[in-house]
Amino acid sequence: MLILGIKLFLISLCGLLYRLGGKDGFSKGFRRFGCPSLILISLIISKNYIGIISIPFIMASLLIGYGYNSKMMKLFKNKYIVRFVCGFAYSVSTLAIFWGSWWLYSYHVVFTTIGVMLAGNQKFNWDDKREEAFVGCIVGLIPILGM
Repeated sequence: MLILGIKLFLISLCGLLYRLGGKDGFSKGFRRFGCPSLILISLIISKNYIGIISIPFIMASLLIGYGYNSKMMKLFKNKYIVRFVCGFAYSVSTLAIFWGSWWLYSYHVVFTTIGVMLAGNQKFNWDDKREEAFVGCIVGLIPILGM
């Protein structure tokens, strides 16, 4: 039960760090290094040492920008396609974490890709920072909780 509480705390903290990484006056390092570090802590707690291979890939996937001024937005000119690509990249980067748990990995790919894509939907009427906290929680949810 204590491990579950720690993992739920790490997921919340992942959302907070992801949010801070996009806020004025804060470094994007909060997002790019903070979230993967929390996933790393969870992997160590779960003794999933093979999953540690995913950490650099997660960091690299978090370098992809999905804002209005991003290179991908200029290329695709559609925020849903851009967010689909980002969500898919976030989920694919965690492959080593789920090695052998293909049902959980496939669930993670679908949940993360669709969640990141829908987080940009204007019908939510969220400001950017709450939206980023939601994306951060989605990015960390299954890698932290699932293993």
